[in-house]
Amino acid sequence: MIVVFLDSNVLLSSLIGSAHSPPTVLVDWLAGRENITLATGRCCIQEVERNLAKKLPQAQPIWQKFLSASGLRVDACPRTPVTGINAKDMPIVAAAIAAKAAYFVTGDKTLITEMRAAKIKTPQTVTPREMLEELLAWGLSLG
Repeated sequence: MIVVFLDSNVLLSSLIGSAHSPPTVLVDWLAGRENITLATGRCCIQEVERNLAKKLPQAQPIWQKFLSASGLRVDACPRTPVTGINAKDMPIVAAAIAAKAAYFVTGDKTLITEMRAAKIKTPQTVTPREMLEELLAWGLSLG
């Protein structure tokens, strides 16, 4: 089983982005697959819910439906120090590591730079587009 950990910005983008945006396609493609577990941290869920409450409260019912239908596994966000990662994102990265994720999918360019500079090998840090390219390289179909 391959664990793909989704950052809050990917979750939010998949919810409110266009139907053809990489985050939306990625989440739609992976949700419910037998050999892949979609995971995120409780702190990511809370961040999405804070943003929706503040900026787009009318989307909250869709968010709740998404959570129940996606099969998304929600893990704790430990306060474990991760060298080279900023304090705000450290619990998210620690959650991805604790989840034994193979991939950490984020659209946060600063966090991607930090994780790559810190030489964090597992999980591999990728953008939604890079994750889609990886899945295509595996030969997975959209069906």
